[in-house]
Amino acid sequence: MNKDFDVSVIIPTYNRLTMLKEALTSILSQDYQEKVEVIVVDDNSGDGTSEFIAREYPDIHLITLNENVGCPAARNLGINQAKGRYIAFLDSDDIWKANYLSSQILALEGRERSFCVSTVLLWDTVQEEKIVKLQKYDLDRFISPIHQLLVTSSFIISPSCVVLQSEMFEEVGLFNESFRVGADREFYARCFIHNYQPVFTEQPLVVIRKHNQGQMTDFNASKIEERKQSRIVYLEQLYPLMKKEQQELLPLNRLYAEIYSTAAREFFREKHYIHWITAWIDVAKYTSLGYALFNMMRDLLRFTKGYLPTSALTTIRKFFLSDTLST
Repeated sequence: MNKDFDVSVIIPTYNRLTMLKEALTSILSQDYQEKVEVIVVDDNSGDGTSEFIAREYPDIHLITLNENVGCPAARNLGINQAKGRYIAFLDSDDIWKANYLSSQILALEGRERSFCVSTVLLWDTVQEEKIVKLQKYDLDRFISPIHQLLVTSSFIISPSCVVLQSEMFEEVGLFNESFRVGADREFYARCFIHNYQPVFTEQPLVVIRKHNQGQMTDFNASKIEERKQSRIVYLEQLYPLMKKEQQELLPLNRLYAEIYSTAAREFFREKHYIHWITAWIDVAKYTSLGYALFNMMRDLLRFTKGYLPTSALTTIRKFFLSDTLST
C-alpha cells in the first residue's frame, strides 16, 4: 500500500500549550530520516493552541474542533486523516527522546501482526522524581494479556509509547469513543483478541509526565468509579468477540469479581473506605461473602502489618488468606 508518509504522529491536546510546545520540539528533533507527518488535534482549547500552531508551525496538519470530544475521538479524527504507513501517538504533556521513532520502526520492520511498545521514564514533576518503567504483561497473575487488560490497569502506560502499522485499524477498529476513561486499554485488548502482539523495547525513550493539570490518571473516588464502570462495559462488549475469535476464556462471574476487587483496592489505597466496603460487597455477589471478608482482611493486613508481630501475621494469613483472585 502506497503512503505519502512513513510515519504519522497524532497529538490530541486540550489547554496544554506550554507542554505541547515541548512535545512538538521532541518530535521535530527526531533522528528518524524518513518522511514524518505531524497531526495536532486541538480539542477545543481555550489557550490559543490552534492560533499558535497555525502561526508557528504551518507545515503541521492542524485539526481544530469547535467542541470538546475527548482523547479517543480526537485520536480517531487524526487516524482517519493520517497518511503514514505507521501511526505513532504522543500526548501533548509527554516527550520523546531523539531516537524514539528510529528505534521503534527498526524493531517493527519485518514483523507481521505486531505493534511496538517502548519502556518509559515516569517523571513526577510535582515531587521531582523519575522512575524507569519496563512495560510487560504479568502471566504469573493472569492467564493472558487480555485477562489483565480486562480486569485491572493497563500494562501499557500511555499511547505515547506505542507505534503500530496503520493497516491494523482496518481489522481492529478505532478507539471506542464511548469511553472517556480506558479507551486505550480497550483498544489494546482488541489488538490481542485479533492476535496482534507487542514488541517491547527496553530503552526508556518516552518521558511520561505526571503533573497537576487534570490528568485522566487521577485517583479520586469518582475517577476510580468511572474506571470500574468502563471495565464492566467493555468486558460485556468484548466477551462475545473473545468467544468468536476462540480466545481463552474465564467465567464471567470471576471477571466481574476481579474488576470489583481491583476497584476495591484502589479505593482502599486512596482511603475511600465507604467505596472500598461497597466494592467488596459487589465482589461477594459474584463469589461468596466469606471470600470477600477474607480479602478485606488481606487489605487490612497491608495497612496493619507494620504494627503486628510476625507470629500474629502468620496465624492470620493461615486462616484468612488461603484463596485469592488474580487481582
